[in-house]
Amino acid sequence: MKAMLDLFHEIIEEPLFNQLRTKEQLGYVECGPRLTYRVHGFCFCVQSSKYGPVHLFGRIDNFIKDIEGLLEQLDEESFGNYRSGVIARLLEKDPSLLSETNELWSQIVDKRYMFVYSHKEAEELRSIEKKDVISWYTTYFRESSPKCRRLAVRVWGCDTNMKETQTDPKSVQQVIADAVAFKSTSQLYPSLC
Repeated sequence: MKAMLDLFHEIIEEPLFNQLRTKEQLGYVECGPRLTYRVHGFCFCVQSSKYGPVHLFGRIDNFIKDIEGLLEQLDEESFGNYRSGVIARLLEKDPSLLSETNELWSQIVDKRYMFVYSHKEAEELRSIEKKDVISWYTTYFRESSPKCRRLAVRVWGCDTNMKETQTDPKSVQQVIADAVAFKSTSQLYPSLC
C-alpha cells in the first residue's frame, strides 16, 4: 500500500498543482500519502483566502474524478519514469546521520522494526504496473466503490459567512466542540484516542 501511495503521489502531484493552483488559482495546494496509527491514507489540502471550504471541496472532488482519465492517458514511458523516480529516491543514501537516525527511530517508535523498509518498498514498486495503479484508484478513490472512504475536514475563518455550509446537499456535518469527548466516543481505534 505504501509503494502504491508513493507512486500515486508522484503521478498526480504536478497535475493537482497545475489544475488547482495555476489554472483555478484557488490558493495553497498540496497532496500526499499519510500514515496514521498504521492506517494508510491520502490527503488533499487546499487553503484559500478567496474561496470557502464547500467550494474547495467541490474542486478537489472534481480533480479526484478526473484522475482516472489522467491515469488512462499516461503512456508507459512516462509511467516508467515516475516509478523509477520513486525507486531512486527510496534508494538514495541518507544525506546526513540525523536523517538516517530519524528514519530508524521512526521504525522503533512505530514498533515496526523494518530497518530496510525503503529497500523493500523499492522492490515492491518494481512489480507495480500502470493497470495496477488504475485498479487501485478505482477501488479506493472512485466514489461508487464500496471500499472508498473519505474524511473531509473543513475549517472556516473567523469572518466567514457560515450559510455556505447549507448549500452542499451531500454534506454530512458534525460540529466538534469538545475534541476529548468526541475521541472518547469513537468506534474506530478507540484505544488510540
